[in-house]
Amino acid sequence: MLSMTGFGSGEGRRGAITVTVELRAVNHRFLDVSLRLPGPLAAFEIDIRKFLKDHVSRGRVTVAVQLAVDNAGAASSLDAVRLEQAVNMLKAAAARLEQETGQPHPLTLHELVAVPDLFRPDDSGLQPEDLKAALMEALEAAHTALQQMKQAEGDALVAEMNQRLDTLQGQLAQVEQLAPGAAVEIKARLEQRLAEILDAQLEPQRLAQEVALLADKANINEECERLGIHIEAYRKTLQEGGQVAKRLNFLLQEMHREVNTMGSKTNLMEITQAVIAMKDEVESLREQIQNLE
Repeated sequence: MLSMTGFGSGEGRRGAITVTVELRAVNHRFLDVSLRLPGPLAAFEIDIRKFLKDHVSRGRVTVAVQLAVDNAGAASSLDAVRLEQAVNMLKAAAARLEQETGQPHPLTLHELVAVPDLFRPDDSGLQPEDLKAALMEALEAAHTALQQMKQAEGDALVAEMNQRLDTLQGQLAQVEQLAPGAAVEIKARLEQRLAEILDAQLEPQRLAQEVALLADKANINEECERLGIHIEAYRKTLQEGGQVAKRLNFLLQEMHREVNTMGSKTNLMEITQAVIAMKDEVESLREQIQNLE
């Protein structure tokens, strides 16, 4: 079972070409891919999206790609856009310095060439097939690393959910133990209340029937039984693994319904406290399955 959150990086090489891919995944209801590609690799955006669609079910995946080319001895060209940005940046810095010190600070060539990435290698000789091969190799390696982290996170989530199911099952056992006493107490209260209201105007046999009917409506045995069945179904689904978030969410809806019904049927303080605790566990489980792919 996989979590939707994780990180993975990979590298691919073809000759002088080195491509590095980083994948970051977070929770999202559907698959949402965000790409950052260097110019020479922009043509392969569709290939990346198709790969991720085939290998990731859902989540927001951010793809960061870097391209490095070993151009030892190859010609380089001046990046005009970067040059303009560097000149403007240095002019602004010189003006600020002159304002602070009162001394002019003319821009020098030494300062300009010290700006990073001012020159770029000539990539006109890069072959598309080499670029794509290095890119896909890096993407597959990054995806493998991402899946490993998502698996580890998913295993941790499953372990935590099983612990919460243990707690929920213990609370249910407590309610089942208290339920018979609650029925007796409810019956006694109803008999006393009806006797006071009716002032012996109702026959004892009829009074007993009415009390039994009202007490039966307050019985929570069926809710306890169904909740126990849902808990076991949840455990079994976790053991089966795979993409089970939708089924788990459905089971949680049913569990929440049974717990709510228990709370509405009885006013016994011990049961009410247990019901509140069970609601907390169900809500915690609901939050956890939002992280599952």
